[in-house]
Amino acid sequence: MNFDSSTLHTSSRLIEGNWLRVWSRSWWCRVVLVGGAVATGSMFFAPYFANVATSWLIFGLLGLSLDIVWGRMGFLSLGQTAFYGIGGYLGSLAAINLGGDNPSILLWALPAGAASGALAAALIGWIIFYGRMGTLQGTILTYTLGLLMWTGTVSLNATVGQAVLGGDNGMSNIPSIAFAGNALLPSARAIFVGVLAIALVVYLAVQWIMRSPFGMVIDCVRLNEQKAELLGYDVRRYQLTAFCLSGSIAGLAGALYGGWATYLSPSIFSVQEALLVPIYVLVGGIGTLAGPFVGALAIGGLSFWLGGGTAGGQTTLVMGAALIGLVLFMRGGLLGALRRRRAAAPSIGAQAGKGDASEQSVRIDAALLAQLMKSGAASVRPVLLETHAIVTRFGGVVPVGGITQSFTAGRVRCLIGPNGAGKSSYLRCCTGVFPVDQGRITLAGRDITRAKTFERIREGVGIKLQAPQVFSELTVRANLWIAAYSATREKARADEVTEKMLTMLAMMSHAERLAGDLSHGQQQWLDIGMVLCLSPKVIFLDEPAAGMTGADRRELSALIRILSESIAVVVVEHDMEFIKTLNANVTVLHQGQVFAEGDIDTLRQDERILDIYLGRRKHVRHF
Repeated sequence: MNFDSSTLHTSSRLIEGNWLRVWSRSWWCRVVLVGGAVATGSMFFAPYFANVATSWLIFGLLGLSLDIVWGRMGFLSLGQTAFYGIGGYLGSLAAINLGGDNPSILLWALPAGAASGALAAALIGWIIFYGRMGTLQGTILTYTLGLLMWTGTVSLNATVGQAVLGGDNGMSNIPSIAFAGNALLPSARAIFVGVLAIALVVYLAVQWIMRSPFGMVIDCVRLNEQKAELLGYDVRRYQLTAFCLSGSIAGLAGALYGGWATYLSPSIFSVQEALLVPIYVLVGGIGTLAGPFVGALAIGGLSFWLGGGTAGGQTTLVMGAALIGLVLFMRGGLLGALRRRRAAAPSIGAQAGKGDASEQSVRIDAALLAQLMKSGAASVRPVLLETHAIVTRFGGVVPVGGITQSFTAGRVRCLIGPNGAGKSSYLRCCTGVFPVDQGRITLAGRDITRAKTFERIREGVGIKLQAPQVFSELTVRANLWIAAYSATREKARADEVTEKMLTMLAMMSHAERLAGDLSHGQQQWLDIGMVLCLSPKVIFLDEPAAGMTGADRRELSALIRILSESIAVVVVEHDMEFIKTLNANVTVLHQGQVFAEGDIDTLRQDERILDIYLGRRKHVRHF
């Protein structure tokens, strides 16, 4: 068999491409190899440089704790140094009083530091997240915590066992970090290698967590917190868990710092230290997890180099200018710039993964849709959702003023009315987005009036809000998968539901596109698909046809009618022609109350309803 040069070249590129794909999947191998290379290279470090480089690793761990909650979850905490200092002080207390003759403080200091940091984060996080503080208020609270800790430690003079807390003089006589290899290697180098090993283990653990479904939900919370809750996720619990994880890493870093410096002072809680942590994250690359280590290395290395006299005594000025330049011209940080460069380079099969970006009408697979609905838990029996004279007030505004309705499978229900009639507000009351001040809501006879939004979603209520809500930075497949996983809690089952939903919606060609790159109409379809992945018993669709083409509207009408055979479907829509295709029972809302009910043809002949829509007062004034 003969091969020409082009064939051989193509084959070599394919082999190279396959190898690169395997290499990219084995992310942990790269981390271990890089760590091994650094550990090997440290044998040539001067003792002083090894000692300073150890602090960069510790600061990288501290930055990692912030990147979890800021870069991945979207909450800027300025209290990481508070957890860091708490872990340092309590970890050192444990080492001094429990270490005894043990040459290593790791058995006592690190667990105590991590546990105390996690506990402090749990207390503050509970106030922030379960108290539903805004992002700004939460950031200010974390910053205040650091100031309080600094003030408290400055004035704290106490003796705890064998440890002496000297207020502004800090705590001394902290046992140094010791490893088994200290007898074989110079102490500073051994400590560096040991701390590097700890940092690698923590980083690998965090990467594993953030690549799990938990991490994916955390990303979704950052991208669209409300949508994550409308998919049935307990957002507050996820936020608090991530915050506790970050606090434990900060506390562990503080305990390491105490063992490295063998001394702690209240300055560990200072404003300067608190503001350095976000800088590490920004310089290295926010949201990358490895970025904080790169940032700590870059800032520490630059400071070390300038401190040797290179800047002629202008270290602070040069450092400030360099940081400003990095933030302005490399907004994704050092790693972000590297990733953008790699993404811009052509790669084998890159175009194949993008899918067809051309606009096309969706054609649903009616048979597969019916199969999906029959296989879901929602189709076991028709479920009745009822609202009993529910009222919602916002100050003097009453968007929902005593609406009584019942919804079940068998026929589509439509809610119409002019803008401000209370349609969307009513839907939000049913799903728990808005609180109910009076009345009751029941689902299959169970009172869910006070149930939280995610609890109602888990009970079988689904909603697509007026504007399509998708996770713009995730692919179409990932959007559907995170919805399916919420309902199934099994990866394999979520994979199966996702593939079927992609096929049913004829969106397989768009599966690897980012949801934010889709057109408005395609995002509407994706949003509907995400809700269907939940296997709801009752589904609310708020203006689902907005932004769709005529062909898409016909497909949507067919989908809604098929759904109504097994679940309760409630549609809010302004397009009367679209409503007519649904053969729906229509309820007219006006000023937060039920005004009329019937079929669409009859209601369109009602002069009172025309008055409402046209703003005429002849009939409306008597309502």
